Amino acid sequence: MMHREMARAVRTATLLCAAACALNANAAPPLPDLDALVSYETRQVMASGVTRVDSWQERLVRRGSQVWVERILPPASRAGHERESEAEHLGHKHFNGDTAARWIAQTADGKIELRFVDREHKAVVSVPRAEYTTVGFDGSFEGAASVVPPTVVRAMRTPAGASVDPQWRTDRSNGWSHRVLWSESRQLALKVESQREDGSVRRVVSVQLLPTVPGHAVPWGGLAGYTQKRYDDFMD
Repeated sequence: MMHREMARAVRTATLLCAAACALNANAAPPLPDLDALVSYETRQVMASGVTRVDSWQERLVRRGSQVWVERILPPASRAGHERESEAEHLGHKHFNGDTAARWIAQTADGKIELRFVDREHKAVVSVPRAEYTTVGFDGSFEGAASVVPPTVVRAMRTPAGASVDPQWRTDRSNGWSHRVLWSESRQLALKVESQREDGSVRRVVSVQLLPTVPGHAVPWGGLAGYTQKRYDDFMD
């Protein structure tokens, strides 16, 4: 389903901390602007003895109370799309949530607004809270903006006497070990390493900081003329 592998990796890396996701952003300091390239890789040893590797990259843009997350598609993925039959194209009633950009905003009262931006069909699709799980979104603005919610990171263990920025934080629970390289100044996880203690699954998230684009060049500033839709417009 939409963003299923990505959602699993992030939910695991953030220790499934639902309480942190529900905190009001008014209690947190403003997040600094940033642009970044986020790389994901999951290695899983299957029961068949085969090791499955899933990897992908996303562009992350953060400006105040707005976050943009967009999958980066390699040329080979576009070639595969072009080879689909006409019948397959006609059967695509639902927009592709894996390749559509996620535009997440937080209002002054702490409420979350989630929209998918489908560039192919020039449409902005609003998603109601009741459908967040369906589209693979955990409801956390902080998780999307910082890769790992700051409140979750601060609950993790830090090396005794450590004061450098960034610094590693660790946690072990429920058969998993987690390490997060956290930058307090940027309010951002620069690397996340999660592994099942039996060695069957390993997930790594790596963040590369990019030059910050000017305000007029933010991706949500170029949506004039896009059709406004709701998620239930795509339901059977």
